[in-house]
Amino acid sequence: MNQKQSATSSLDFSGYEKTHALRSIFQVAVNLELPLAVWRSPHQKEINLMLSFNKVKEVERPDLETSDKGFIFSPFDPKSGATLFIKSDFHVSFDFDEIIQHEDLTSREGALQAEFLKNVKQQLSTPQEKVNYHVKDQARTEADLDYKDLVQLGVKAIKNNEFQKVVPARSKTISLNADFDLITKYLQLCDAYANAFVSIVSMPETGTWLGATPELLLEVNHSQFKTVALAGTQKRDIDKPISDTAWTQKEIEEQALVSRYIINCFKKIRLREYNEKGPKTIIAGNLLHLKTEFEVNMKETNFPELGTVMLELLHPTSAIAGMPKEASLNFIHQHEGFDRSFYSGYLGPVQIEQKTSIFVNLRCMQLLENDAILYAGAGVTEDSVAQKEFEETEMKFNTLLNILNSAS
Repeated sequence: MNQKQSATSSLDFSGYEKTHALRSIFQVAVNLELPLAVWRSPHQKEINLMLSFNKVKEVERPDLETSDKGFIFSPFDPKSGATLFIKSDFHVSFDFDEIIQHEDLTSREGALQAEFLKNVKQQLSTPQEKVNYHVKDQARTEADLDYKDLVQLGVKAIKNNEFQKVVPARSKTISLNADFDLITKYLQLCDAYANAFVSIVSMPETGTWLGATPELLLEVNHSQFKTVALAGTQKRDIDKPISDTAWTQKEIEEQALVSRYIINCFKKIRLREYNEKGPKTIIAGNLLHLKTEFEVNMKETNFPELGTVMLELLHPTSAIAGMPKEASLNFIHQHEGFDRSFYSGYLGPVQIEQKTSIFVNLRCMQLLENDAILYAGAGVTEDSVAQKEFEETEMKFNTLLNILNSAS
């Protein structure tokens, strides 16, 4: 514990199992209508929970370099809704059996903070129950066009030279089991998808989103900048070595378009010094993808604001919209027929120990009272076959469905 923390501003977790502590903090935050985020980074064991004692902040243009510590959550279409920011007023991490409280709360004493701390102490002494979460019901619109027809429309537009690639999406509403418990399912996702950024974002303004995304949008770690091109999808065969994976010309070209998009963003800002690694085949749960990494030393290139500049240029990327961006976005807005909301937006922790990690919100779902809305898309090029793209979205749904349908 931080020695500066007083007995009234810190919590003593000794003797409590970490899952119980996670549930207790989560439940009290929801009861007090506080916004919070839970995340586990790829290849890590540590689970983080962060919340604010204030309402989420609407951010018109995120400035990653000058930002407070917190968690960012942005919709697919920046024009359709605000980018939201949870300022870090309380942050705990759960690593193996150790529970660490990071924030010194003595400078932020207030009635709500005091109530939160008191309630968490009470909740820690209460037997475990499944947690509640923020729910925001929304008008659900069903797409007018069958997904396979939408893909064929995209192929036709590509052949008419309207754009090179488009990424139409679809949604699926499922009923949650009566015994659905968010924290149990979250921990199962963490166990199942070691390579993913696994998150819960729960706030009164947006309801609750659960996801396990394989795709980094950008990372700023001290003076190092990183982004990736991730595209091309096939089902993983666990009996087959990853080195034996074969990719079709369609998938290779789809991934090359995403890489070209990133390089074009670099060209727009006249950045020539970057390292490119890949493409290589990577595992993402039950799927395989092609991935290329791009890295920049911001100190050597004298570009300290590169994270903020590239966030604005990259989102929405060609991996979730298409290429060229404007033409493919127009097609999506005109024909997709439903609101993506925060699906294929971005999310992640900002300025935590001088590191910012922002991910594309894929393999995700919005939780309602008794239902969940799942989202998935597929990259369509000139060589796309509608049935295969439909099957790809079904495989992507299964990332979450496999966990939802498993025994608790």
